[in-house]
Amino acid sequence: MIRTATVKDKAALQEIWSAAFGDPMDYARFAVENCLTLGTVLYHQEGMSCLTLFPVSLHRKGKRPLTGAYVYGVATHPSKQKRGYSSLLLYHTSKLAKFLVLYPATEPLHAFYVKRGFDVPVHIPAPLVKQPFTPTDNTPGTPALYADYQADALEQKSAFLWPRSLFDFAYQECLYRGGFAHEGHLCYPSSSEITCKPFLSGSKTFLGGLARFHVRTSGVRQTPPLFYLPLD
Repeated sequence: MIRTATVKDKAALQEIWSAAFGDPMDYARFAVENCLTLGTVLYHQEGMSCLTLFPVSLHRKGKRPLTGAYVYGVATHPSKQKRGYSSLLLYHTSKLAKFLVLYPATEPLHAFYVKRGFDVPVHIPAPLVKQPFTPTDNTPGTPALYADYQADALEQKSAFLWPRSLFDFAYQECLYRGGFAHEGHLCYPSSSEITCKPFLSGSKTFLGGLARFHVRTSGVRQTPPLFYLPLD
């Protein structure tokens, strides 16, 4: 049975997250706590499978904003994988949001979601990979960063927009990983390079996100929406 998870399920969800994604338990705890606080976590207890729906809105010039959900953290414990539990959860989501958007990080995942009705293309500005550098910015607060992000997104013909709480989660997750904000990017250092994800316009190369609409929405295929900072 699929149900909405509660804080009582936190330990089980952390175990699923860590086992499915290979993340250490402290990161799984950080992620799950934010999922339970900021989103709706759908949980198939028997299938040891879960996903989170985070609120996100689609803004298009001359149209009313449309509120839907971003699909995050689709996870099934390795002992229960390839039994259709993720597909069951995704089917259930169609009853809960006017649209769903997600970022499939690999080609197999892209094919998986296309087969499940995610057939509207979404343009995700590609991250920049840089040599290590020391940021010159003072650590900015979320209000200033979000104001820039929001104003820029609303200038686009078609763009998904996070609420401030989810933008803050993206920023806090970056800081958690030892990252920082720099010139319109959230930057994630590794031992040899820094990956910088843009949250302002200007990119000329894009990654492929996907959306699935459950209400009639004209024009989304002709003008694929932009989506900055998809959580991955």
